[in-house]
Amino acid sequence: MTDIDYSIFSRQSINPDKISTLRYDFLLSSFNSSDRVSTAFELIAADVKIWIKHPEYQYDVGDIEGGTFTFTGSSSSESEIDFWRRFFDDKRWATDMLDARICVDITGMMRSHIMVLPMMFHTHGIRQVDFIYSDPVAYSSGIDTTFTRGAVEHVSQVPGYEGQHNTAPNTKDILIIGAGYDDRLIRAAAQARASADQYVLMALPSLQPHMYQESQVRLQKASESIHNYRNRSFLYAPASNPFMTAQVLSDHVKMVRGNDSDSNVYLSPVGVKTQVLGFAWFFLCECRDSATSIIFPYAPTYERETSRGIARLHIFRLELDFIV
Repeated sequence: MTDIDYSIFSRQSINPDKISTLRYDFLLSSFNSSDRVSTAFELIAADVKIWIKHPEYQYDVGDIEGGTFTFTGSSSSESEIDFWRRFFDDKRWATDMLDARICVDITGMMRSHIMVLPMMFHTHGIRQVDFIYSDPVAYSSGIDTTFTRGAVEHVSQVPGYEGQHNTAPNTKDILIIGAGYDDRLIRAAAQARASADQYVLMALPSLQPHMYQESQVRLQKASESIHNYRNRSFLYAPASNPFMTAQVLSDHVKMVRGNDSDSNVYLSPVGVKTQVLGFAWFFLCECRDSATSIIFPYAPTYERETSRGIARLHIFRLELDFIV
């Protein structure tokens, strides 16, 4: 694994009244009914604004208003890589993105798409992209907020994030779950690698002071599925900084692997989307072509609106030349 100091990467936070000062050539955002998604999409200045339509939200094309273009997923069974391949092949914008200033709002985006997108930008020769995320003032139902609808259909490796795992007897498996409010996703991830040494990464400081306590209560609901839950050391990284999430993962994976580089590591980010980005960034910078994978519990549908207001907007600049 490559040693990287993740503090070198640029990030900043702005108040909602400064959102209109942001200026890009392209803005990509996933359509849902959250005010923090629609407000950022409206206020950020961009020559081209593209709504991404995820099948999991179950919108009709006619439900989507504004923007220059809408790009639609064909079905929930389409892989993330195939989705973004179609996007980058789209002649409406594909030839214009190479040297453009690009902004991606991950606030409403499906987590698995957040993971795959930096890799796809890199594949298509784009060297720098700003990813943004808007903190909610609160989640709409507080501690009872539900993000997914329906049972988890399967837990599988995220396309492009499949590791070269070792199958020899006595090979150690390690699972790190990035936890949030959705106890069903946490439970599914833990059960998928039930025999692994399991660790839970929590968002602390959280997006809002009360959210850490709420996520702890939700995590407790999945505790019976987490191996050695009460005696397991937790990991912590700030909810608003994906680069610190990547640093915590990097340090912990090196420690638990020790001299045994053949250990299989499975990462499963099911919490706040800024940390999902951090998991993906760690993998892309250090873990490709290693015995490390990102696994994800896939649910059929997601709630369209789960939050109230915008507290802060965070901007993370991904320098894609760092991808190994």
